[in-house]
Amino acid sequence: MDYMDISRMRHTVRRFGPEPVSEEDLGRILEAGRWAPTAVNAQPQRIVVIDTPEELAKVREFCTFGYSEKYAELSPEAADPENGRNVYYYGAPLVLLVCYDEDACWRHPKTGRPSGETDATIVAVNMMMEAVSLGLGTAWISYFDPEKARSLLDLPDSWRTVCMLYVGKPAEGWTPNAHLSGARKPIEETCFRDGRRP
Repeated sequence: MDYMDISRMRHTVRRFGPEPVSEEDLGRILEAGRWAPTAVNAQPQRIVVIDTPEELAKVREFCTFGYSEKYAELSPEAADPENGRNVYYYGAPLVLLVCYDEDACWRHPKTGRPSGETDATIVAVNMMMEAVSLGLGTAWISYFDPEKARSLLDLPDSWRTVCMLYVGKPAEGWTPNAHLSGARKPIEETCFRDGRRP
């Protein structure tokens, strides 16, 4: 498979099976992140591997903000109306919390803006695409409470959370949400050249 094949195979999985991700596959995913480009090769990414029942229970606590009918319709798997919440955890056996260390990243010399969020995002994409190449399903999650995550996972003060990657085998019978994983817009709607603008 080439990169475009892998890109088209990737869907956001919202229901995972219980099979654990092997240590070999986890190692390859983390290695893909390790080789991601970062500004001046500072490598400020900090990946928290979450794969025990006790730690995964914490994910359920910080990936909810109460109940939303809109998100329940978009993602019925997350709806928990009896408890007044949507829980954006889909049973993944492996969660990678992607952070960066604010003290370790490059800063733009003129604006002072840190590169960490961009660096960590590139790392996350590398890991996600490697997981897909291994036949695993993934979900990119940014809808969570970063301060609650910091507290529950005891993160250092200088670490900033960016996203989570859920990784595992899709549950039997799971199919992608056609609305959320559908066709892409024509390239002319998102890319511009020769002075042309929308």
